[in-house]
Amino acid sequence: MLAATPVAVCAADQSSPCPEGHICASDPQGVTEELRKLGFRAELTKHESGDPQIESGAAGYDFRLNFNECTENRQCRSLGFAVVFADDGKNTLELANTWNKQKRFSQMAVNDNGSLAFTYDVTTVGGLTKANFADVVDWWQSMLGQLRGYFTQAATK
Repeated sequence: MLAATPVAVCAADQSSPCPEGHICASDPQGVTEELRKLGFRAELTKHESGDPQIESGAAGYDFRLNFNECTENRQCRSLGFAVVFADDGKNTLELANTWNKQKRFSQMAVNDNGSLAFTYDVTTVGGLTKANFADVVDWWQSMLGQLRGYFTQAATK
């Protein structure tokens, strides 16, 4: 007979300060400064929810870096890179699903209004080293760079 075994659930505590030398969503100014050091424009603004948000660009696209899982617009736990393309009549589930099957880190989805959301999320609980953050940003830039070719290829099918 199988018996249920209690499992301890631990919630990561992001209420402590970001470790020195690390990048954390709980420190929007630090994320902004590190993006600038990596050569990106980075303007710290606020999302309509009041949570921090950075406006930037890469590979010919403007994008937003959203601060997610925030408590009262602070103590955020993760970052979400996002670009949204307006409905041009070509934003289909097939387009999104094909990308999602082929790509490992990013996600593409068709929103209810027909726009196409392209996203990449990363947790920062405990902090990302500067090298890891640079790699995360490089992956995002690389995925953005692949979009134009993907859209062109999809349009010829």
